[in-house]
Amino acid sequence: MEANYEAVMTLPEPESPLAAELHYYRGRRALREGRLDEATFFMAEATAAAAHRVDYHKQYAELLFEVGEIYHANDVWKRVLELDETSTEALYHLASNCAYISLYEEAAMYANRYLEVEAHGRYADSVQSLLELIELEQELEDDEEDELITWHTEAQQHIDKGRLFAAKSTLERLIDRYPRFWPAFNNLAVVNFYLGNDDAAFETLEYVLDENPGNLHALLNTILLLHEAGQSEAALQLSVPLTRVRPLQFDLRYKLATTLALVGQYDRAYEELRLLKERGFRGDSLFGHWLSVSAYKTGRLEEAATYLNSDELKQFEEKSPYDIRDNLEFRSALVQGLRQEEDAARIEIIRIISKLADDEAFEALALTSGITDNETVLAFAEKCRAEICQAPFTGDVRIARAYDALLLAETEVSEAEQMSLDGDFYERFALLLLAGASFEDTTASAAALVWMFYAKRDALVLDDCADAFGIDVATLTETIRSFKQTLEQA
Repeated sequence: MEANYEAVMTLPEPESPLAAELHYYRGRRALREGRLDEATFFMAEATAAAAHRVDYHKQYAELLFEVGEIYHANDVWKRVLELDETSTEALYHLASNCAYISLYEEAAMYANRYLEVEAHGRYADSVQSLLELIELEQELEDDEEDELITWHTEAQQHIDKGRLFAAKSTLERLIDRYPRFWPAFNNLAVVNFYLGNDDAAFETLEYVLDENPGNLHALLNTILLLHEAGQSEAALQLSVPLTRVRPLQFDLRYKLATTLALVGQYDRAYEELRLLKERGFRGDSLFGHWLSVSAYKTGRLEEAATYLNSDELKQFEEKSPYDIRDNLEFRSALVQGLRQEEDAARIEIIRIISKLADDEAFEALALTSGITDNETVLAFAEKCRAEICQAPFTGDVRIARAYDALLLAETEVSEAEQMSLDGDFYERFALLLLAGASFEDTTASAAALVWMFYAKRDALVLDDCADAFGIDVATLTETIRSFKQTLEQA
């Protein structure tokens, strides 16, 4: 999901030399007058219109550094080297810039290249000092880098398995230790979104973009989250400038292409995905899906079918045994449902969460106290939390009886039926609990829940139901009648 740095290059559009000179003049004037945003815009237009002008690119690269777009500045300096292989000035700035953003190996490479060409050049002393500083910094940071990588990998593994609370804790610890490590912020935004904290997610991304302008991962995550939040038009508008961006990293280019496809920018998405395929990049199991969708949406029907039915895609999509408990979307849906649904649905969700019976479930149920003030819902959540950690429950005894009755009823209803979309197993229990049903006789209550559940399906004979729970028919009948009256009065 994240990479440690971003490198992007604006795709040029042909324009007249006169227009390029005009853009450059306006950019220089804006720079002299301190209007840096305006200066950056005009310099970008000038270099796009006159892609061969080394002097334009040098001025643009220096300006990008001034406004904090270090990665983009480096891309422009690399373009200078492409235009003029003898430009030692570009080597110096690349070495200095890379060291500034802690890319020490890359910085040392450019510094050594400079000294090979101009051992006594204008910047030779500065480059030699830079190499000494890099060596010292690398010695100091080796241990820190190992710790950073370990924590970030751990957080990513938690996210992949839907362990959102564990991921959040790890990322917050990582950010506290490394407050300029932007990938952690980007992942924290995604985690907060999956946990239903939309405001916190967007605030985090906004902070990244304020502190690290041009952070492409943050831009893409903002677009993705806006789309997921139902703000499709805003996501589409934000994606428009990115159709002229081509990241140098293949992973980042793939993320950009799939994001553009998601919001409907199919032409650009197809172009990038096709180029990635030609260069041997396959990304993840959805690569073929997005390539086929983009091909189809751009009128390449035969090509779309070829991608979708390829043996390569089928082999790539072979999956290990599926476990819903490790599904990110499933766990996220439960937490968001707990936040957004009505109290009856919350009781259903609380029980489903509690069946996960792990630390994540325990943390999720703790959210209930900040979501609703309904005492019945809160007590049921606390009972479920107590069961997860095998602690005594000291709350309402009615809640304890209801919980025991539900567990007993679950033994006679398959898990698939309990969870079926058209089922009402947990819904009826929730309504009874909220309506004040006493569940005085735990066994009879369990039997009544099961009989009422099957009454609308394969009708269950009262005698058979009573026998299954070891009670007499009269007791079962009376409990069913009591439950029905409670539901009618609710």
